[in-house]
Amino acid sequence: MKNKIITYICSIALLSFFSISSAFAENTDARTTYAVVWSIDTDDAELFNNAIFAHSKEVLELWKNGTIENVYIDSKKTHEIVKKGDTARVMFFIKAKTDGEAKKILDEMPLVKKKVAIYTLYPVGTLWLKQF
Repeated sequence: MKNKIITYICSIALLSFFSISSAFAENTDARTTYAVVWSIDTDDAELFNNAIFAHSKEVLELWKNGTIENVYIDSKKTHEIVKKGDTARVMFFIKAKTDGEAKKILDEMPLVKKKVAIYTLYPVGTLWLKQF
């Protein structure tokens, strides 16, 4: 019985929290989040590694201004040898109003402009908390 009461109180507290937070959801912009997965589009490791430095700087700037988030890197994978079609070692989420807007940003990134990698865009929606 005591556990049921504690569970009930916790449920009420969480519901109250979500009710309060919904006011803040109105203040968020209407952007969708897209997962960006990169594939290597060259067999030239030197070209790829030269482009990675500029690409990393661009990713950092986009992260600082809130356009991309949750950048993941496979720290065990190296690019001493690259093979066309391999998955690159970085993945992140990009926020944009449309997939066209996301593609416009990504198409200007060094890996794409230098034709050493391509991306696949997966729409994942909006942050679940913002839907309350």
